[in-house]
Amino acid sequence: MTGNEINHAALNPAGSAVVEACAGSGKTWLLVSRIVRLLLAGAAPSEILAITFTRKAAQEMAARLRDWLRLLALAPDEEVRAFLLERAVPEHEIESLLPRARNLFEIFLTAQPGITINTFHGWFLQLLQRAPLNSGAGGDWGLLDQTSTLLEEAWQLFAEELQSEPDSEAAQALDFLFTEHGLHNTRSLLLDFVAKRAEWWAYTQGEEDGAVFAAEALRHDLEVEPDRDVLAELFADSRLAADAEEFAGMLERGTATDLKNVTKLRVALAGGDFESFCLVFLTGEGEPRKREYTKALAGRLGEAGAARFLDLHRTISARLLGAKDQLAAQAAYRFNRAALRCGAGLLAAYQRLKEERRAVDFTDVEWRVHELLNRSDHAEYMQYKLDCRYRHILLDEFQDTNPLQWQIMRSWLDASTGAGSAPTVFLVGDPKQAIYRFRRADARLFGIAADFLEQGYGAARLQQNVSRRSAPPVLEAVNRLFGQEAEFSGFELHEAHHTEIPGRVEVLPLAQGDQVEHAEAQPSVLTLRDPLIEALEEEEDQRVEREAQQLAEKIGSMVGSWQIVTENGEGRTAEFRDILLLKRSRTRLEIYERALRTAGIPYVSSRQGGLLETLECSDLTALLTFLITPFADLCLAQALRSPLFGCSDDDLMRLAKLPDGSWWARLQALAVRGEAGPTLQRAADLLQSWLALTDTLPVHDLLDRIYFEGDLLPRYAAVPEAMRGAVQANLHAFMELALTVDSGRYPSLPKFINELQQLRRAAAQEAPDEGIVGDAGNAVRILTIHGSKGLESPIVWLLDAHASPRNERGYRAVIDWPPENPRPQYFFLYAGKRERAAQWQPVFDAETQLERREDLNLLYVAMTRARQALIVSGSESTRKSEESWYGKLLRTVQATPPLPNPSPTGGEGLFIIGQSLANGTPLPSRERGRGEGEKAVDALPRAIIPTGKRISQRQTEAQRHGIRLHALLERIAPPAPVLDRAWLKDRLEVDDAEFDSLWQEALHLTQAPHLQRFFDPACYVNAWKEVPYRTASGESRRLDRLVEFEDSVWILDFKAAEKVEEGNLAVCAAPYLGVMREYRIAMEGVFAPKRVRAVLVFGNGLLFEID
Repeated sequence: MTGNEINHAALNPAGSAVVEACAGSGKTWLLVSRIVRLLLAGAAPSEILAITFTRKAAQEMAARLRDWLRLLALAPDEEVRAFLLERAVPEHEIESLLPRARNLFEIFLTAQPGITINTFHGWFLQLLQRAPLNSGAGGDWGLLDQTSTLLEEAWQLFAEELQSEPDSEAAQALDFLFTEHGLHNTRSLLLDFVAKRAEWWAYTQGEEDGAVFAAEALRHDLEVEPDRDVLAELFADSRLAADAEEFAGMLERGTATDLKNVTKLRVALAGGDFESFCLVFLTGEGEPRKREYTKALAGRLGEAGAARFLDLHRTISARLLGAKDQLAAQAAYRFNRAALRCGAGLLAAYQRLKEERRAVDFTDVEWRVHELLNRSDHAEYMQYKLDCRYRHILLDEFQDTNPLQWQIMRSWLDASTGAGSAPTVFLVGDPKQAIYRFRRADARLFGIAADFLEQGYGAARLQQNVSRRSAPPVLEAVNRLFGQEAEFSGFELHEAHHTEIPGRVEVLPLAQGDQVEHAEAQPSVLTLRDPLIEALEEEEDQRVEREAQQLAEKIGSMVGSWQIVTENGEGRTAEFRDILLLKRSRTRLEIYERALRTAGIPYVSSRQGGLLETLECSDLTALLTFLITPFADLCLAQALRSPLFGCSDDDLMRLAKLPDGSWWARLQALAVRGEAGPTLQRAADLLQSWLALTDTLPVHDLLDRIYFEGDLLPRYAAVPEAMRGAVQANLHAFMELALTVDSGRYPSLPKFINELQQLRRAAAQEAPDEGIVGDAGNAVRILTIHGSKGLESPIVWLLDAHASPRNERGYRAVIDWPPENPRPQYFFLYAGKRERAAQWQPVFDAETQLERREDLNLLYVAMTRARQALIVSGSESTRKSEESWYGKLLRTVQATPPLPNPSPTGGEGLFIIGQSLANGTPLPSRERGRGEGEKAVDALPRAIIPTGKRISQRQTEAQRHGIRLHALLERIAPPAPVLDRAWLKDRLEVDDAEFDSLWQEALHLTQAPHLQRFFDPACYVNAWKEVPYRTASGESRRLDRLVEFEDSVWILDFKAAEKVEEGNLAVCAAPYLGVMREYRIAMEGVFAPKRVRAVLVFGNGLLFEID
């Protein structure tokens, strides 16, 4: 079908439709256009129900609808006619519909009740609020945004209950789990059980004791006899013993390894050692050992003997495997019987706590609505009310629906059909973008719902495979990759709507690791390391760091050089805001962030649950903690040291040296005597004012005063440009948190601090996220692929694409809920392979298949975020995985016919589809981060000193020589030079020959004529060596030598271990340019208006100045 034909069928207000729309095809456009067509056809706003899956999507849909209705009301007639024609309004009807189109905006704004555009959970809450009072489903219940704190309380309550009844079945079960599986694994298992409570309720519905029912169902499925002594029966089997003895006799005529197995087998048979018995016949993975017919075997045993030998091996192996399966089934049953009992007990404690506090969570909301519309005495009444209210249903992103949500919708639609009042249904989604199985979503429901609507509602089934987002080269890569994937069923080739937009797909070479040369092993010599004087040498994987360095360098070459086509078709050079970095997970994300910081590239990284861990929010938390506990000296010290007050180390040392009393008392005393100085005086005045308001203002209002009176936002803006947007966003997010915590109820400061402490301990997915930088921020965005759903960017970079998916996870609930069934088919708890029953294999195989498909879906989502360019990189992996994303993309790009005009930026190992986007010169580093109209703020803010982390490395002999030369230069250079050779040699711990070599090299540098002015006190104003400072993020930096002259300041960085030549000077200096520019920018804020210059000094005295 053509695009016009698809729109005509999809937007027909009189019929139902199911649209499977590819990424970038304009699903929101279709949904809102359908609403406009419904309103044009005479539908009242109150009759329309539009459901989507995120509040952001619902807000976007509502905003677009308002904008379009405003356009219909105010735009010229010709523009309105074109608008209606684009939305498949028959041309002959447009003139007659113009008056109604003009009035739709007023109808929309004045409708009571209005149109419903909401999420599933938001709509479910509305249903509960309108439920009959005697149904028990509604009432004055508070909605829990975070559940981790309450789950912790439930765990403690559950443990206390069992402690008071140590002989109860649940207490014995928990003791068994602790003994066999440990506290951590048991806790993880039971919390996962609670997380799957909706499926548990559906599975055990109508049963008096769900744990007993589930255990009995499992016993029946496993065909297990719990009390049967499998091993006793095995070793009592005389036939097996005879076969094993005969097999041992044959082994005696074999190899040396066979003779060892003879002894092992007979000892195992005599002592009933099942594990040793298995080792003779089975591998460590539980597979029969490979024994095949060979001439040597026939020579030892004869032809008949060899056949008998192999037959015995197969027979005994099968018998042992059968016993292992029976033991695994028994272990699985015992584990589940105990774990299901404990899980049900923990869930009961959790539900009881919520009832006591009149609270519900999102799962409760879903389950209550499910019961209300399916099984309660009020089901028909509620279905009738829904039929009377809503006549048109629109469902967005239906591939993200879970079985319970579909059961709710299905019950309503079935009742409507039976009553002859079926509404129209418009369902949109894309199974290729189903990536939320961990949130209980099931993409198979899309097909089930489509079949149901096609058969029961006569819905038109449509496919929209024209992308209005991606350029042709990006879609070519998508088509080539997924068109050949057998596991990616249902894929149709995509077409580009904008065929003229240039595009590009690059697969960069894998980042390689260093080859570490190991010293010859000396197993006979045991050497011990003194940890006080000798650092632990560890091999450090440099592969990810190399990939991160590759990322930073290439971004620097793209910005200001590549050409981007905007949405309105105009061209401009690429900016940082045009680049979106995607990663499968947040693992090792800090390595990429560090590389961007070092290169001076502004970025925004949305860390899940990381808001309270940022320096700026830590400062504010410390300040608020001090306001309720003025004796908290450490909190006051952190607040004083923060940019809000800007106190120096000398200020804090002055307070520390004062006589007894809290720091607050000491600060007050200084202020009263007029001896505080301007910085401490300002801090004392502001703190005194805020302390007086602590008990009278709500938290949000108090923070508002702090932000305004403390001039907080401008003070925190004095950070490196790459961080400014993120810091400002985090400060705004902290202010917002004061309103969102506990829905703003009981807004006292002590309660808020307590909530912050609980959020800091909460799981990452429930802790508050860092703030989102506004669209005006010119910064690279870093997101997980899940977090990028619904977004797009001109340039998308897929990082760490060679990584392998996570391994199978144990200690969890395994659920098999066929999408067409009203309840799960299986619900059992899984610990690990030891308790993995053979009867479960089909369930795990089906789960593996779904996981592999979702992994491909994740790759599809990542690739289709790109409008013009997709760049793929990764690091070499020790696990050779041809099926990694990188491997798939590399094969796809390599299979593409070569370009007629290869890109000039392509190099060895670089594979490209599409055209070169380069059309200019990259911007200088100082200009890259600045958007139009932005001003730079060069300053060195004081940051909280972090505790730090250990960075391990292996040093070569050349590196050790360079370090010692560096240490010698530090000591012999003025000011305060040390020239005692004996003392220096002792400090460096070197022999005479090496010290003489170091001494001559150091003198060559310090006495070289062109370097003399940097070491002669008569030539400069001031000089410092080993100058430490901290960046705004709290990272330590150290300048080798800083020299101030009358008109300039010079930063010297010694690369004493490196000997270079004039010809390759720039090449050798290239790896250090980013950090040297960072040094220079930092010192410009200290020594303004003097010019700051930075040079590298190599071992043979050659200089390279950083431009």
